[in-house]
Formats: sequence, structure tokens, C-alpha cells
Amino acid sequence: MATDKLRINKEISGRVRCLESPSNDISTWFPITEWKSNTVLYEWGAIAGRLFNGAGTNYSIGGMYLEYENVASPSTDANIPSFGRDRSISYFNNLATPNDYLRVPLTSTQLLSSGADYPNGNQCVFFARSQGTSGVHAVPFSNASNSKIIGASLVAFVDDTDATQDLVLSSMYFSLAEQQLKTTTSQIGVEWELTLT
Repeated sequence: MATDKLRINKEISGRVRCLESPSNDISTWFPITEWKSNTVLYEWGAIAGRLFNGAGTNYSIGGMYLEYENVASPSTDANIPSFGRDRSISYFNNLATPNDYLRVPLTSTQLLSSGADYPNGNQCVFFARSQGTSGVHAVPFSNASNSKIIGASLVAFVDDTDATQDLVLSSMYFSLAEQQLKTTTSQIGVEWELTLT
């Protein structure tokens, strides 16, 4: 049946790793975590559908959320939230002290191929980095505040000036050992590979 054929070989998957730029040299980045898997949310269908039907390029991936918590001391572990594929912008709208997120634009993108079956490309690579001194809800983001990045999300910025319209494609969290403390001398980068097969 035609409907059965549509179910064959359609998959979206992703992986994420954290990088660091020493001494604020944002031209040089070094991986500081292993690749981690992400969870693709149901909302990815809304993003892809609007791109496929020509609703507008503003539904393309515009940036990332870097979620953080201000902990009591640098050695304190931040809490790792649990979530399902039904997560949406409402979760981020309801974050409050000591939690917040940085809404950061992409600094680079690439289209690569994951294998010989995809000569025209099927692997999107996105990169973004921490910036600013406070999050969307004005919670400080700094070394003095013991800000720890605990996770990230890949996001379509439907309106660059209005975070409430954002659509979240996927999210992930780092393990306790991989949570990234903001330092005074470096920025934190996130590299995200999204593969379509």
C-alpha cells in the first residue's frame, strides 16, 4: 500500500558535543565532551512541514538555546530535567531563577553527506556559542554566578525578535560530569549534527 511505502526509511537523528574557545579566541575551538545523542521533538514536523510547503525560510533553524542553572558553588551539580518528545517553547517560557537559557544565533552551518547514498548532502551541521551576561528571563550568566550550561536545544527562530514564537526541533542534556561552568576566560560552543535518512 502507498501508506506503507511512506513509512520506509524515514528517519531524523542528531548528536551534539560541547566545545571551548580558550582565552576568548573564538576562531579556535576544542571539543570538551564526547558526542551525545539528542531527542527529536514532535515539533520537528511543524518545522519541516512549513519548509516543505513553502511557508517561509523563517522556519529554518535559526539558533540554539543553551540552558543553564546558577549553582551554589562550582562543584555543585545542576539538576537535569526529564522531558519527552512533546516538549515545546512553553517549558522554556516557564523557567525561573536559578534556571534560564541563552537564545543564541547560529554562527556557522554546513551541509555534508553521511555516505555514498547521499551525494547531494543529508547531514546538517550547526554551530552556536554562548554570549551575553544574562538569559531570556534576565537570570545572570557569568562565572561569578556559577552558571553551568546543562543542555541545549536546536530551534527555528520564526521571529528573531520574539522568542515566544520559536519552534523547538530537538533537545538534549549533558551528564553531570559534562556540565559546563562559565569561566572568565572562555566561551562555550555547541556543535550539532542532524542527519536525515
